[in-house]
Amino acid sequence: MLTPHIKKEKPPFPYDRPLSWSQISSFKYRPSQWYASYVLGIRGSSPEMTFGSMVDKRIQDEPDYLPKITRLTHLQYKLEVELNGVNLIGLPDALDLENPHLIDYKTGRNKWDKKRANETGQLTMYLLMIYIKHKIEPEKFRCAIQWMPTHIKDGEVAFVEEGEVITIETKRTMKDILEFGQEIVKVRQQMLDYYNRQ
Repeated sequence: MLTPHIKKEKPPFPYDRPLSWSQISSFKYRPSQWYASYVLGIRGSSPEMTFGSMVDKRIQDEPDYLPKITRLTHLQYKLEVELNGVNLIGLPDALDLENPHLIDYKTGRNKWDKKRANETGQLTMYLLMIYIKHKIEPEKFRCAIQWMPTHIKDGEVAFVEEGEVITIETKRTMKDILEFGQEIVKVRQQMLDYYNRQ
């Protein structure tokens, strides 16, 4: 007796999910990884990601934790805007809109330096969204990455030096954020094209 072959329908393209920096960076790094995570819903994690999430939560909840970290007016400020019909979402780690200042906290073993801070699209995307929502030009912002170096100790992720915070200043211009806006539209189309080929 023949068993009928039932073709599985692929999940719909995630139009209803706002586009985040995590999605964009995942797709640019490896489209198959983005497809597995954001279309099929197969979400992975790692000890480094778990550690970083724990640190973020403690920074928000415990004012005395990591006192060398710069805490601004808003922690995990929710940004939601629309760009050319695409909904965007972002959660800057630390933000002050009155005295424009933007900081992103990072843990990890991969070194953060001036070049890497200048090239990350995450801050550029946040500044684009802030400009769309609040009309504050990126040139007015002080921006920085605050990196807390980690290593593996006794099989666990740990700080290289408890409380160490390395601050790397960076800047963005109006030209930078407008070009990044074009890149977002381009990547969104590439996501749709990749989805249609699966």
